[in-house]
Amino acid sequence: MKRIFNRGNASAILTVVVLLAAWEIVARIMKSVYVPPVSTIATTFVHEWFSPTFGQQAIPSLYRMVVGYFFASVVGITIGIVIGSSKAMYRLLDPVLQFLRAIPPTAIIPVGILLIGIGDQMKMVVIAFGSMWPILINTADGARLVPAERLDTARNFGLTPFETLLRVIVPSATPMIAAGMRTGLSIAFIMIVVSEMIGSTDGLGYYILSAQRTFAIPEMYGGIALLAILGYLLNAGFVWAEHRVLAWHYGQTARPV
Repeated sequence: MKRIFNRGNASAILTVVVLLAAWEIVARIMKSVYVPPVSTIATTFVHEWFSPTFGQQAIPSLYRMVVGYFFASVVGITIGIVIGSSKAMYRLLDPVLQFLRAIPPTAIIPVGILLIGIGDQMKMVVIAFGSMWPILINTADGARLVPAERLDTARNFGLTPFETLLRVIVPSATPMIAAGMRTGLSIAFIMIVVSEMIGSTDGLGYYILSAQRTFAIPEMYGGIALLAILGYLLNAGFVWAEHRVLAWHYGQTARPV
């Protein structure tokens, strides 16, 4: 609780309040239909998102993101561990992985539409593809960079390769896996919005684009605000879980949590 209400957080909250107050004042002076006051956006936000609209638009987006991110995590961690555990395989596949990760995730949306269509499966595949690469690359690096003394200790204790994998390599790579999963989560959140702006009938991306096209400007800003809140909560929840799962790691490195 003390960390939540420390001086740094108070300063950040004050900064946000000042910026919102400045927006309110400037918007009222400008009287532009394209930049409504914060109070108008807040009223619309409450009306729209504390209603069935949340279930109709936000829940489908979160569902697609969770499914896509889950498969990205499973595939990325599995392949990353296999590649990182073998020096020969890493040298062979690393150029290919680096080439594929350089492809902007949004660039595969047309490919997904062409091969799968514009339904939920396309969106989940796009999310999984985009968010998989940081997870896979970080996992491979984590497995590859396990300290040699840990591997030597495992051999001295007579551990089999499979036991070494489970009891030494995977735990040692976990901090980097978590870092990749956190990056992948942010990419998954971006990809769901972008994919829903193309050929979708629901979801937050569809809602925001539809509001813009119909000049429902407060609703458009309200949708963007909801995205910001959901993104913040997802990241905060991930950090909370990471700090507890990796408490042993932060204790060893004396990193504040």
